[in-house]
Amino acid sequence: MVEVERGVYGSLPYAAVGSGPPLVVFAGLMPVTGVGGDAVVNSALHPLLPLAASRRLVLFNRRAGLPRGMTMAELAGEHAEALRDAFAAPVDLVGTSTGGSIAAQLSADHGELVGRLALISAACRLGPVGKAMQAQVAASIRRGAYRRAAAIAAAGLVPPWRGKVVAAAAGWLLARRLVRDPGQWADMATTIEAEDGFDLASCPVPITAPTLIVAGRDDRFYSAALFGQTAQLIAGSHLHLISGRGHITVMRDRSFTPAVAAFFT
Repeated sequence: MVEVERGVYGSLPYAAVGSGPPLVVFAGLMPVTGVGGDAVVNSALHPLLPLAASRRLVLFNRRAGLPRGMTMAELAGEHAEALRDAFAAPVDLVGTSTGGSIAAQLSADHGELVGRLALISAACRLGPVGKAMQAQVAASIRRGAYRRAAAIAAAGLVPPWRGKVVAAAAGWLLARRLVRDPGQWADMATTIEAEDGFDLASCPVPITAPTLIVAGRDDRFYSAALFGQTAQLIAGSHLHLISGRGHITVMRDRSFTPAVAAFFT
């Protein structure tokens, strides 16, 4: 991993690599708060690292101590304040999964801050499978059943024919090692609950930034139809659906990095 700069913009922790015009990245739903560990930075930025040759990649993840009941608009508002604190001009923005929901809400509510927008494995709202799985995770966390929450989340990322039982067992066993602080579990639940109420169609102002949507046709948390609806809600957007790829594996496709790089250059 390249050298990482860390700090705080607004109330949000950030990690940055590379040099050049900023490209801001909102992380997906991480089990931990902040950007203190290399694992967070690696998992969130690895598919985009080739862009660090000409761009400064600035990764944001949620802060600690999120008040229960926060809405997606309030989460996006905190991210907007971080962008105002960090940058003097509109910036290009990448949002992955849950980070894509935050990025979409921010782009609708605070469009003056966004130059170009890429949504990765994210749509205008959660699909039924993703909504149900995340609700189970959040409910388990609120009961203090952290191992169960980790097992459900891990199994949810694995297709039915590729070892869901093994993934669930790994999540169960590693839960306490991955997240030791109950406060971080609570922050994760708060983020999930905020996303549960997110629907881009209900935003009073549409997204006007040039937008690229990159998604796997086999994403189980959303659907090809839902990605299509998202493209319809964002005038002039481009939808890049990749066959044979799912929620996570879309970023491993050989067309992923060139598509994102071409959009931002």
